[in-house]
Amino acid sequence: MKNSDNVKILMVDDRPENLIALKAVLESENYELFSVKSGEEALKYVLKHDFAVILLDVQMPGLNGFETAEIIKKREQSRHVPIIFITAISKANEHVSKGYSKGAIDYLFKPFNPHILKSKVKALVDIYKKQKEIENDRNELEKKTTQLNNDYKNLEHIIADKTNELVMTNKELQASQEHFRKIFQSSPNLMAIRSKEDQRYLNVNKSWTQFTGYDLREVEGKTGDFLHILPNCENMEKVNSPLDLDEGNYNVTITYKTKHNEVREGFLSTESTIINGEACVISVITDVTENIKLEKEISRLDRLNLVGEMAAGIAHEIRNPMTTVLGFLQLSKSEQHKTSPTNDYINLMIEELNRANGIITEYLSLAKDKISHKKVQDLNTVVRALTPLLQAEALMENKNVKLNLSDCPHVYIDEKEIRQLILNIGMNGLEAMEETGVLTIKTYTENEEIVLEIEDEGAGIKEEIISDIGTPFFTTKENGTGLGLAICYSVAQRHSANIDIESNKDGTTFLIRFPKSSVLEVIS
Repeated sequence: MKNSDNVKILMVDDRPENLIALKAVLESENYELFSVKSGEEALKYVLKHDFAVILLDVQMPGLNGFETAEIIKKREQSRHVPIIFITAISKANEHVSKGYSKGAIDYLFKPFNPHILKSKVKALVDIYKKQKEIENDRNELEKKTTQLNNDYKNLEHIIADKTNELVMTNKELQASQEHFRKIFQSSPNLMAIRSKEDQRYLNVNKSWTQFTGYDLREVEGKTGDFLHILPNCENMEKVNSPLDLDEGNYNVTITYKTKHNEVREGFLSTESTIINGEACVISVITDVTENIKLEKEISRLDRLNLVGEMAAGIAHEIRNPMTTVLGFLQLSKSEQHKTSPTNDYINLMIEELNRANGIITEYLSLAKDKISHKKVQDLNTVVRALTPLLQAEALMENKNVKLNLSDCPHVYIDEKEIRQLILNIGMNGLEAMEETGVLTIKTYTENEEIVLEIEDEGAGIKEEIISDIGTPFFTTKENGTGLGLAICYSVAQRHSANIDIESNKDGTTFLIRFPKSSVLEVIS
């Protein structure tokens, strides 16, 4: 049963099963949970409701998590709503940093720990309630002030009422200070208050002492640089004063040292304020050391799992041609076949060995650390050079290849790898079409990206298998190896490009998006 006083929490994920899992963890009589499946739908809810916290999936069709968070933070009424990113796609440190730069206050990876998620949401809800109390107190005070100004016209009464107002204000300030103190001490982040004048520590919260190993008595009133905070990014300018006294920081990636010289990682934000008439800086460090360790361990396990899956796939694919060759050699060796093997046997064995060699060659093309010979060049030139080959293949089956190329900035690419990508996707498109079908290749710019679009007029890809496209050894062809599209995804990754797939009953479109920024970095 909904209560008008319930705190509202927004959960955004394009997968219904993930929303069900989040709801199961957070279900409470004190929370009113809202579940939406897209960034666009989330923005509509943010316009209508006041949320205490937003749980936001990163990888979604349409508006992804980063774009949705950026829009929410640009809106005045919602920019203070805390956002927790929840994802299982990318765990690289720069990816995490991007999440925090878009306004997230935390970052959880699937599968998440229900207890950790529940406790973090509870802490944010408590902060939200305290902020609401302060806001309500402030609104109430404003109402009282307006009422006093309207009700009393004579000077004596005004003076008397102003005196009462000051008393009330002092009480409200005391109450607000108490609220701040509770929020300060209960925050899961490391928080410290330092004087701007002499850099001494005025106060630190419980999380600060737990993470750093220092006791409050060891730092209170002291001016030493206890944490040795250093920027953990190359483009961050060095500062003479301690980084936690440099006001205006927002989620800066840093490292800091504990009392026992353990180096930990986090994100630093700072804000200047006046406390008891003294100019101060409040610093907040979100410690992500354990998250990074967990991320590296999960990445290592994922790589081991992928190696196992690929090894099994290779063994299965190569065993078939090897079995054929072995069978013919044993047959030739048997007593009833003392003569040399026939040309048919030899040709078949050579064909099978070539197939095995092709599988190994394609597998090696998947290597992430494969050396690419990139240079800045015209993508349209690469497409035109490859078109006669595709056109010849198309004409053999009464099909056609059509080009629609626009003037685009040059891209930083390995021509041979991009030719292979276009050829793999183009040949797949030709095979998917009936006679008279047209394969269309387009190039154009969109936002900050250069797009290569390859569209066929086939029957489309079933929705339930689109997510498996590009997985090594996954194929719908009777004689396919399942490595062609996997190679395309590997090439795209080496070029910092993304591959999107749009498919319906009228055909399938592959969109390869190259970032303009990569070319600008090379030129500069």
